[in-house]
Amino acid sequence: MHIQVSLIVDIDASASLSTIEHQIQEAGHQSMRQALQQAVHQWEREHRSCPSCGSGQVRLEGTVARTVQALFGAVRLPRQRLRCQHCFRRFCPANQLLSPMRQGRVSPALAEAACLAGSSWPYRQAAQTLARLSGAQISAEEIRLLTNRYG
Repeated sequence: MHIQVSLIVDIDASASLSTIEHQIQEAGHQSMRQALQQAVHQWEREHRSCPSCGSGQVRLEGTVARTVQALFGAVRLPRQRLRCQHCFRRFCPANQLLSPMRQGRVSPALAEAACLAGSSWPYRQAAQTLARLSGAQISAEEIRLLTNRYG
């Protein structure tokens, strides 16, 4: 699979180093979110067989959005909804890719970072630190739940 994302950052010539660094980091996070969207879309194109009967004869029946919280922020994923023309079942190919999240909204990498932060700091501070360092938007309560679940 090959995806491509371009990054253009407009920076004021009189900006401070902190401002420049912040703008570059935010542009990088935006590019990462776009890359994840493209990767999931490309993955769906390559996995269009029906999970029930294995037929490749499917028809697009729209999209269903799901927002995933990743290390670099919230990513809205418009998942394709397909109908098998052989057994007539509906499915979203991306559900297989997203299955490690167990219907949750937190990516495995963010869950790991949240557990590390949650076991190092109070949950509110952990959420603020993750947001500041990586752009991740996760609540203190979500960090508490993940830390208690995974340790």
